[in-house]
Amino acid sequence: MTADATLLLTALVIVPLVILWIAALLHIVVRRPDLSFGRKALWSGLVVLVPYVGVLVYAALRPPRRPTPTGGEDQTAAGAAIEELAQLVDDHDVGAITDEEFSQRKAAVFGLAGQTG
Repeated sequence: MTADATLLLTALVIVPLVILWIAALLHIVVRRPDLSFGRKALWSGLVVLVPYVGVLVYAALRPPRRPTPTGGEDQTAAGAAIEELAQLVDDHDVGAITDEEFSQRKAAVFGLAGQTG
């Protein structure tokens, strides 16, 4: 095998697999609050000792995630602000509010009361 072929093999195969291995390990340890410490240690050990098989087994057998309590709707303040801005743009486009009213209401949505822009 030439040096160019070895470098290409490393860049196209090994590097992405190592990145996936690290991502799976971080997902187990950091992002899974539903797993106990013992189960995290077991999965992490499996992923570390048998990297590629461990990642595939974890992806296939991991417990399902619990549904979100919001039912998939965005109930955050940012979501409400985005909806309000979309309504303002619609009202402005159809002529229901003037440019000045649009600027004032937009500033209020961003918390910039008294400023226009």
